[in-house]
Amino acid sequence: MKQKTIIQVWGKQGCGKSGTIKILREELIKNYINTSHSYTLPLPGGEISDVLNCLGYTVGIESMGDYLWAYNLHDRLNDYVLKHNCDLIICASRVRNDVSRHIKHLADTHGYRLIKVTNYRGDEPPFIPDSLNQPSAIHLANLAHQVLTGLI
Repeated sequence: MKQKTIIQVWGKQGCGKSGTIKILREELIKNYINTSHSYTLPLPGGEISDVLNCLGYTVGIESMGDYLWAYNLHDRLNDYVLKHNCDLIICASRVRNDVSRHIKHLADTHGYRLIKVTNYRGDEPPFIPDSLNQPSAIHLANLAHQVLTGLI
């Protein structure tokens, strides 16, 4: 790994950020922790906040990104950096909100690179947001792998 990194999945409300991150978490578990791990779509509805060990690196995953001061999100984001010392943090935020500003602050203050990405979206039928979350998550898992292995 070249440098600690935050991958920020950002976008407007209801565009599939959380769904993509939930599937991404399952991909990381399947790829790095338990190769026999399986899941079915759709995933359970709740938000996720988790810390995984992938390739010996600590990876924090947060799907909530709507309101910084709701449900202790502020504290969890800080904990990924200060308590868990995560090498890679994958988190959601809206485009321009206090969560996005706090993620930038954490990156700047603690020497993390910040990569902003969006998940795949389609406004017109036949695209259903959830149908695009799976390929988005697979591509983000590939990005995470490249970060962890030092390719990026």
